[in-house]
Amino acid sequence: MTSKSRIALALAAIVLMPATQAVSADYDPPIYVDQAPDYQPVEVGSGWYLRGDVGYAFSHPFEHQIANSGSSTFNNNSSLFTGSVGMGYHVNDYLRVELNGGILPTNKFSDNAVVPDGCAGTTNVALPDGSGGFIISPVAATADCVASNFGTNKGYSLMANGYVDLGTYVGLTPYIGGGIGVAYNKFFRTLGERDCIDVPSNSSGVGGFACNDPAGYKGSEDSEAKFNLAYSIGAGFSYQVTKNVSVDLGYEYFSVPSGKYVAYDNGAFNIHKGIDYQTVKLGLRYDLW
Repeated sequence: MTSKSRIALALAAIVLMPATQAVSADYDPPIYVDQAPDYQPVEVGSGWYLRGDVGYAFSHPFEHQIANSGSSTFNNNSSLFTGSVGMGYHVNDYLRVELNGGILPTNKFSDNAVVPDGCAGTTNVALPDGSGGFIISPVAATADCVASNFGTNKGYSLMANGYVDLGTYVGLTPYIGGGIGVAYNKFFRTLGERDCIDVPSNSSGVGGFACNDPAGYKGSEDSEAKFNLAYSIGAGFSYQVTKNVSVDLGYEYFSVPSGKYVAYDNGAFNIHKGIDYQTVKLGLRYDLW
């Protein structure tokens, strides 16, 4: 091969090299990169909320029948406030369900009256000893004392409630609802308890009064503590203060048909069956999202 031929071949190879690389590059397999999925944050507690409320029972069974009886004094110490705490869940934009535990109104009352010679006991007297002296000896006696009757009522509740939100208008969301659950009701009464007070004798050991204090002075006691079926119905409206906080104002009728309580009934301290409250309530809800 002549030098001219060799030069021609070399030039041809140089010219064809880029084309050969291009052809070979066209056959390289494509490289695919999978796109990472978008991050979706998980809402912890979505739909759940905490709630609490306080209320005042403007209608209740503790409106005692009282008549002035001269020497008898009636005392009443009632707490007509209620309160509850619980947790709820937004089933959808219109339906909520809750589980609440609460305190019901309480009532404590008594009457007191002075009973002349109502307490039996002894007093010390000086009796002749037959030799010109005296001996101190106790003899039967009576003394005035205070007779008292007492009554107390307490109650607690555990309720499953449901509410229907009726839409939002100018920031307010009216709702209706009701619930069913159990109430723990307890009453206690004591009748005829007498406050017998010992009086010391004088320096010579004469006089004074010592109570016999038989068991009857504690009076007769009666009580019952029982779980009973309870239900409620109510309505109100709520207002969303922030993204997570809402306040509501509502009315509730709460009934324990089998619940028992003691009432004053002009001193009779009778036991009644059927407890009903009507309450105005102010509540606070906190959404957990």
